[in-house]
Amino acid sequence: MTMESVKLTESLIKIIAETGAGDTKPAFAMAKQGLLDYLGAAWKGKAQPETDRLLRYVSGSGQALLLGSKQGASAELSALYNGYVGHYLDYDDVNQTVRGHPSTVLYPALLAVVSLRPVTGRRFLAAYVIGAEVMARLAQAMGKQHYRKGFHNTATLGVLASAMAAGYLLQLDTGRLLNAMGIAAAQVSGIRLNFGTECKPLQAGFAAQKGVQAALLAEAGMAAGHTVLDGSQGILALYGEGVREDTREILLGKWGRSWELCSRGLWFKLYPFCSGAGHIADSARQLYQTGNFLPEEIQKVALVFPPGGDAALIHRQPVTGEEGRFSAEYVAAIGLNGLAYTLENFSPKPVSAQLRQFLERVERQYDTTVIPSEAAIPPGRFALVRLYLKDGRILEHRTDIPKGSPGNPLTAEERFQKLLDCCPKGIAPQLANAVETLKSDTDLSSLIKILKTDE
Repeated sequence: MTMESVKLTESLIKIIAETGAGDTKPAFAMAKQGLLDYLGAAWKGKAQPETDRLLRYVSGSGQALLLGSKQGASAELSALYNGYVGHYLDYDDVNQTVRGHPSTVLYPALLAVVSLRPVTGRRFLAAYVIGAEVMARLAQAMGKQHYRKGFHNTATLGVLASAMAAGYLLQLDTGRLLNAMGIAAAQVSGIRLNFGTECKPLQAGFAAQKGVQAALLAEAGMAAGHTVLDGSQGILALYGEGVREDTREILLGKWGRSWELCSRGLWFKLYPFCSGAGHIADSARQLYQTGNFLPEEIQKVALVFPPGGDAALIHRQPVTGEEGRFSAEYVAAIGLNGLAYTLENFSPKPVSAQLRQFLERVERQYDTTVIPSEAAIPPGRFALVRLYLKDGRILEHRTDIPKGSPGNPLTAEERFQKLLDCCPKGIAPQLANAVETLKSDTDLSSLIKILKTDE
């Protein structure tokens, strides 16, 4: 039997199971950066009073970690809560291939397991690397139509990726990993319609929860279909563009020789809103700082994208700052009025009368004639903010590579400052030290102890 004749699902599972933890070591540095960024975003999310509702729902049913709490939960509910708070503010990292947020799904699933069972640092980081790899390759195999149809990649692809990450962490054999993939495929869900509501981060939590559940059920012997990626009834066909001529190469090619975390890396955010608005934010801030105008002198604002470049930004006239996280118009209005991109301006509170009036002057446009930079992140993307002033001047600024993206990354100092800003006093240095000194042959007990700090 040749490799080409083996079903896609079986081939992918086999290559995952046969990957040694040491093979993933080149991506450990980025995995650690992702862990610290996730923990900072999650701690800041946990500090928001609205998240207490879910904490009350999940706590008291087990010993698995609930971030920043001495209470515990079952492994599944631990993953749900920690995924939810990690994504609550949309402050967590992004991967451009996934077109979503890997760490807030994968790390909650893995921490749920390691808070109950001893696992080496090497296995823990390797499981994350493999989960991120699976998530990115599935995104490519699914095709662009998956997101365009309205699916939320973080949630849909995250279920499958977190099941594989948790299954690898548990060292499931090939048969059980196949079952875990089948069980996870039965739970693929999540829609972009929920962007700008509390259900958006809840969908990330669901993905982590279902991934853990799939892995644990498979470990217990639950069986499922072994061909869920294949054919006309597989998830690639049902949710995406089907199995194409290049699908096998996308899923299996160069496995272990070019890890996603090494080639494209992670996008670490400076601001608590959708990365799809990052281009707009950078341009708006630059115009405000250098344009020599007052906000009331602006007659009209044009936000120019390539077709589809604003798909994640579903709110054009947001009612709350929470909806504003997914509004190009709102992000532009904040920057052009000289306001700060702070949590307060992206809270569930109503949008101010001043900004509501400004939003009436902002419109979106699409331009197929603009040639994006070869280095654009994501590829083929740009955003241009063009101001039409009452005195006849036209000012514009275009961004192809936003701050924080892999092509324009945060410095180590900026990443640590973000951690300091997100965590209670004294916690950030402890976390940074625990993650930096995480060694291959040690467990994560010291890190878990810090994460249970109730502040």
